[in-house]
Amino acid sequence: MFIESQIDYNLMLANRIRELGIEVYCPNENAEINDKSRRDITGEKIYKHDIDELRASNVLLCQVADCPGTNWEAGYFDCLSKEVNSDMYVGVIGLSSDIRLKTPPDPQKPGFDNQTMYLNQFMVGGLKCSLGLFYDKEDLFKKLVALRTKFDGE
Repeated sequence: MFIESQIDYNLMLANRIRELGIEVYCPNENAEINDKSRRDITGEKIYKHDIDELRASNVLLCQVADCPGTNWEAGYFDCLSKEVNSDMYVGVIGLSSDIRLKTPPDPQKPGFDNQTMYLNQFMVGGLKCSLGLFYDKEDLFKKLVALRTKFDGE
């Protein structure tokens, strides 16, 4: 979310999802908390803005990474969906497009030499118990369209 190529990817995802007819809040677009030339942005301000946006959302899409902020948001939203209002807060869906996840494990190469990517299994389990975890953005888009269709039909 903080490196130019990641920001570009996030903005592309947000725009593609909008093209599907789904409203999107993308933190990268929020100058109130991401204009790094400002000196009045605090951790508390970022937290409040993000929590307000989470509480106004039905689904949280997160890119699975070792980002403590993303993990905090996913856990918060999962709690909203399970403990607060499952009609309003549907759940959390994950995207992990890291190509290393497609590498078969090689038991002859333990540790650093094994090219297999590891994801925190608590996070994987949480996403699987919520709305799912996807490798491919096109499969993710299909899931989002199915969720939108479900809400449009109600």
